[in-house]
Amino acid sequence: MEKPFRTILVVLLTWCMWVCPSAARAEDAKVGSSAKKEKIHIASESLVVNDAEKYAEFIGGVRAVQGQTVIVSDRLKIYYEGSPRKTSGAGSGDAGATGDSIKRIVATGNVKITFEDTLAESREAVYTTADRILVLSGPDAKVTKTNSGTISGSKISINRESGRIKFEGKVEGLFFPGEKGLD
Repeated sequence: MEKPFRTILVVLLTWCMWVCPSAARAEDAKVGSSAKKEKIHIASESLVVNDAEKYAEFIGGVRAVQGQTVIVSDRLKIYYEGSPRKTSGAGSGDAGATGDSIKRIVATGNVKITFEDTLAESREAVYTTADRILVLSGPDAKVTKTNSGTISGSKISINRESGRIKFEGKVEGLFFPGEKGLD
């Protein structure tokens, strides 16, 4: 029974560390290293772990919190390969693992990811560890940054490696220009 719980900790740590883009790469490195030490709290109505098919799925009212990052969705399914690594020490909080056993993480239904001053919303969010790309999709997918504005599209791709964000499909933006605008 300990193996599925260790798997869950590893996959959720990876999810929280990598899906949330930061404004600056230096800040990103600082947040990523401190996130490994923070505890993760996950709540849902049910949990299914299938080690034979290599997934763990939280179902119903899912809420995952690590530090200032909060992920809310109807379902959160984590696909992995191999088995989680042993912890490096009791109570280390990072499960002694990196994210290379995680293949893909899929959040579906009313997905909301909040971090720093940013809110990302979509019908579905898919993160793949191999290329470090998060894809938000659905007719009302959008990213809102406090005091900056909102950009929406039916597909939003966030490349964690390069920091590039691509908006596709009926893209709309609402911006708060501050003192300087078009006038």
